Amino acid sequence: MSDILEELASLVGIEPGYWDIAGHWHTTPAETKRALLRALRLDPEDAAAARRLREHGSEPPAGSALPSCPRPGDLGIGRSWGVTCQAYGLRSDRNAGIGDFEDVAVLAEQLAAEGADFLGLSPLHALFPEDPARYSPYAPSSRRWLNELLIAVDAACRDLGLTPIEVEGAAELRAAALIDYGAVATAKGAALERLWRAFRATHLAEGAKTALGRDFRAWQAAQGEDLERFCRFQVLAGLVARERGRPVPFQDWPAVWRRPDHPEVEAVAVRERVAVDGRAFLQWLADRQLAGAQARARAAGMRIGLYADLATGVVPDGAEAWADPEALVTGATMGAPPDPLGPFGQNWNVVAPSPLVLASTDAASLRATLRATMRHAGALRIDHALGLMRLFLIPPGGTAADGAYVRYPYARLLRAVAEEARASGCIVIGEDLGTVPEGFREPMLGAGLLGYRVVWFERDWHGDQSFLPPERFPAQAMATVSTHDLPTVRGWFLAQDVLWRERLGLYRDQEQAEADRRARLHEAALLLERLRASGLLGDEADEEARTLALHRHLGRSASELAAVQLDDLAGELEQPNLPGTIAGHPNWRRRCPLAVDAVTGSPLAARILTVMRAERPR
Repeated sequence: MSDILEELASLVGIEPGYWDIAGHWHTTPAETKRALLRALRLDPEDAAAARRLREHGSEPPAGSALPSCPRPGDLGIGRSWGVTCQAYGLRSDRNAGIGDFEDVAVLAEQLAAEGADFLGLSPLHALFPEDPARYSPYAPSSRRWLNELLIAVDAACRDLGLTPIEVEGAAELRAAALIDYGAVATAKGAALERLWRAFRATHLAEGAKTALGRDFRAWQAAQGEDLERFCRFQVLAGLVARERGRPVPFQDWPAVWRRPDHPEVEAVAVRERVAVDGRAFLQWLADRQLAGAQARARAAGMRIGLYADLATGVVPDGAEAWADPEALVTGATMGAPPDPLGPFGQNWNVVAPSPLVLASTDAASLRATLRATMRHAGALRIDHALGLMRLFLIPPGGTAADGAYVRYPYARLLRAVAEEARASGCIVIGEDLGTVPEGFREPMLGAGLLGYRVVWFERDWHGDQSFLPPERFPAQAMATVSTHDLPTVRGWFLAQDVLWRERLGLYRDQEQAEADRRARLHEAALLLERLRASGLLGDEADEEARTLALHRHLGRSASELAAVQLDDLAGELEQPNLPGTIAGHPNWRRRCPLAVDAVTGSPLAARILTVMRAERPR
C-alpha cells in the first residue's frame, strides 16, 4: 500500500478500521480505500491532492463555542408528549388509498385535543412520480421537495376555488389491505394533472391572473434555480419513461440530458414549459397544504405542532444527484456493518453528501436541506444523526463487509444544524442509536440537540442487563417505546420480528432463530420486572395491562419529550419496516387500522392517551 494512498485516505477521513458490536476489529482493505477515494473524485495516487488537503483540510474542534438549537424549555414547553406516525399510512374515508396532508391536519387536531404537543411524521421527501414502485420514504429523489402523492386533491379544490375533482377508484384504493402505490400514482397523478389544468385556466389565464395565481408565480420565483432544476428533472424522467416504456436512471438518459447545465436541457425546459410549471405547481400546493397542517396543529393547541423527519441521504439516480452531483459521493452508497438488526449488514442504496464539499462550502447543501425541512415544522428528527460525524460507505459492487467508516466535518455540521434550527425556532432530535463513536454525544448535546432514547434499548448494559427506571432516562432526549424499524409493543412481546426474519431466511440457521426467540422471552421478563419494581404493573400481565404500564413508564421518563407510536394506539401487531429486507416483508405499505378521526375514540388509544396526559399534563 503506497504512502500517498494512506495519507489521502487519512486526510479525507477514511478510517483504518472499526470495532463491531461484538468487539472484533475490522481493518479497512486498501481496495476499499482506493474505491472510496475515487468516489470522492480523488486519484488514490495523486500527491498534489494530498498537499492541497493538508493545506486546506483542517476541522475546528467541536466545543462550547457552538451555537445551540432551541430546547423545549427555551420555547416555554415543559416535559411534553406527542404521537409519531407514518404519514403515507394514515387512513380516512376521503383519501385516495394513501395518507395525505388533510389527514395529517385532522389527526393533529384530534391529538391536540387529547393533550399532545406534537405529531411526528415519516419523511415527506419527493420520490419518483414515473416509478411509484420506489416508495421508501428513506430513499428519496430529493430531500428539499415534497412527495406530491401526499397532496389532498379534495382540499386543494376547496382551497383554490375549483370545481371538485374526483380521484378515480378512490374507494377501491382505500379498501386495499396494503397501499398499492402503482394504482395510487396512476389515479392520483391523473387527478393532479386535471387540477393543474383547472388552476391554469382559472388563475393563470392571460389578462385574468388572480391573487392565487400571482401567489404561485411569486413562490415559484422565490425558490429559484433549485426548484427549476428539480422540476426539469421530473419532466425529463417522465419523457424518457414514456419513450422507453419503463423508468430509466438518468445515467442512461440521452447524454445531452444527463447534466442540468447542458443547452439541450434548457431547450426541453422551453419546449415543455407548461409541464415544468406543472411540477412547480404541485410543489407549491404541497408546501401550502403542509403549512396549513402546521397552522391547524398549532391553532388546536399543540405547542410544537408537526415534527419532520430528515432522511440520511438520497438515491444515486434521483433529482438531487442529477442537479448537483459534485456535492454527493455518488460513487458509493451508505449502509451499516453487520449487527443484530441486520446480520449481513445493510446497504441503504442512498448516497451521502461529500465531506470535502461540506467542509469547503460551510455546509451549504445541508443548510439548504435543513431550511426546506424545518420550514413548516416545530421539531425535526435527523435520521442516523451519527452521520454528522461519520458514515459507513460501501464501494460500488461491494457488500457491507467491504465498507468503511468515513469521517465528516462534525463541528461545521453541528454549527449549521444549530444556526438553522435557531433561525427557524425548531427543536432538533438527533437519532443517535447504534454504535456511537467516541466524542459524538457531548458535542451533540452541547449544540442543543436532543438525543433519542428507545425503551427497548434503555438497559444497564454494563451490569445485570436490567431495564432502566424511567428517572434514569436522560433529560436532554426524546423517549419512545419503539421506532418504525423495530417491533410495535404487541409485536415485541410476541417476537413478531423474529418470526419474519425466520420466514425470510435471514438467519444462518434455525438455532440462531431460536436463540433470538429465547432472548426476547428473557428481555420481556426483565421488562415486566422493571415495570413491577416501578409500581406501574401489578401481578396481571395481559396484553393491555402491559401496554398501559409501558406507556406509564414512557410518560414518567425524565426525557423532555416522549413519543407514542400511532401503531401502538391502534394495537397494531406489525412494524412498518423490517431492516435488511427489500422484498418479502411489506415495508412502507401498511396502513393504520384506525381512521384519523376515529383514533382517539378507540378504547385502547383512549386509555393510552389518558396515561400520557396524567404523566405529562400540558
